[in-house]
Amino acid sequence: MTVKKQLSIEFLGAAKTVTGSRILVKYNGYQFLIDCGLFQGPKQIRIKNWEDFIDADKIHSVILTHAHIDHSGYLPKFVKEGFRGKVFASAGTVDLCKILLTDSAHLQEEDAKYLNKKRATHFHPAKPLYTVEDAEQAISLLVPVSKDEWHELTEGISFRLLRSGHILGSTFVQLSYTTGNGQKIITFSGDIGHDRQNVIKGPVIIKESDVLILEGTYGDRVQSKVDAADELEPIIKSTLNRGGVVVIPAFAVGRAQEILFLISKLEREKRIPSVPVYLDSPMSINATDIYMKYRDELRLTFNGDHFDYPLCPQQFQAVRSVDESMLVTMQDGPFIVVSAAGMLTGGRILHHLRKRLPEAKNSVIFVGFQVEETKGRLLQQGLPKIRIHKQLIDVEAEIHSISSLSAHGDSNDIIDWVRRFNKKPSIIYLNHGEPAALNALKYRLETELGLKVEVPDQGGKYIIE
Repeated sequence: MTVKKQLSIEFLGAAKTVTGSRILVKYNGYQFLIDCGLFQGPKQIRIKNWEDFIDADKIHSVILTHAHIDHSGYLPKFVKEGFRGKVFASAGTVDLCKILLTDSAHLQEEDAKYLNKKRATHFHPAKPLYTVEDAEQAISLLVPVSKDEWHELTEGISFRLLRSGHILGSTFVQLSYTTGNGQKIITFSGDIGHDRQNVIKGPVIIKESDVLILEGTYGDRVQSKVDAADELEPIIKSTLNRGGVVVIPAFAVGRAQEILFLISKLEREKRIPSVPVYLDSPMSINATDIYMKYRDELRLTFNGDHFDYPLCPQQFQAVRSVDESMLVTMQDGPFIVVSAAGMLTGGRILHHLRKRLPEAKNSVIFVGFQVEETKGRLLQQGLPKIRIHKQLIDVEAEIHSISSLSAHGDSNDIIDWVRRFNKKPSIIYLNHGEPAALNALKYRLETELGLKVEVPDQGGKYIIE
């Protein structure tokens, strides 16, 4: 008698939210994860990282779509719990994970030390979610694999990685597996980019997929198609002309590099004055070095060994040490500082905001998505005061948001990408989005493309024959 082979998927994170991406896949006794991300944002979301997860020692492998912490940052905790399998990813993702996971572990250790010092914890002593040693062990399990080629996981199922255009190294994950009804393909989008980024190339078009797991971060909106440089120019110019400081919170990987390029472009076209531009984030600095290593993934054009537009501005300064960072916070404008974390969940950006928010001559420019209830979202909503390091800070600085700089495709981008499939999926599962965004995208996919769509809950499990 022939055993009927089934594939099942279970949404263990990023279901009706945008962090903690984790999808459990089971096939004929083989179990693996697509992404192993950290929950980020307010405390009530972060606490999920401490909850019981699946039995780590029963998972055979992990496949990462990209390096962002909400997709990779739970790996060290997973290793701490007993996972010893391989972690497959593109070469660019592997290199970025080496710095992102180490940095995340440092932050976990520092947060625990701070809580113990201030005695601001219910647990004595407070312990980090994971340590640098855990991160190093997780990094040792990373296996770079070539894109566009099929790689066997176990008998009957293979995977391949295809460029998704979100950040350097980001990929769609396709599984090809044998069922009782022949060969089938299921695609996991991870985070989808678009063709408007200046630094990296856009997503490839997929010809066919029987089932599609699709992100919907911006499923309820259409981003501005205005050139990002045109949006940035008046804000930066007016702030610098009045002697102010432009503070740009930016994700260390992807957004920071895009911002540096745009500032460089504006300077060289004489559209803004040349001023010091500080990149105050060791992780962003290291990530920028990695971007230079993978020129084949970049959209930037070269003349010999040089970019047509240099990635970094004329008075660019990389700020590595804490002492150097504190000196920058003490300086008077005009200058520009790009720092992390992009959602103001921690990092050096908070020191810059504490110093610059109370002065009306300064500007803060958000260039990425801000999760609900984060400090970034609260500032966008016009909060007159905000708490930073337990101090209530007046918000007098101008607050701006540049929507055209998102590395996520918007509703139109996603619809157009799916529309170009030669063979449409029989069903789409939407994840990685707030409920309103996912429901809006569901409506468009159903009404415009005639597709069957589900929006899974956390823990939702589906059998795919």
